Amino acid sequence: MAMRQFAEFPANERQDLEALFRQVGLAAQEFEVFDVNGTSARQVTVRRQRTGAESVYEAGPGSAWIEEFESDLECGLFGQVFTQ
Repeated sequence: MAMRQFAEFPANERQDLEALFRQVGLAAQEFEVFDVNGTSARQVTVRRQRTGAESVYEAGPGSAWIEEFESDLECGLFGQVFTQ
């Protein structure tokens, strides 16, 4: 299984996630984001360093992991955020 840090993600995913962080008033540096490409499906792990909150998202073709992460942010899974 190969692990990649966020800086190695496809450009469109990095841009979408960075735009989401700006939208909710958070810095990307507050989060650790990495993926693991296993034998079945790619999984993205997002961990907020300050709170230790973490979630894993399926991230294969046709997936919407960034939208799922956004939903988790809005419901408070990663702590308080300010949506605009």
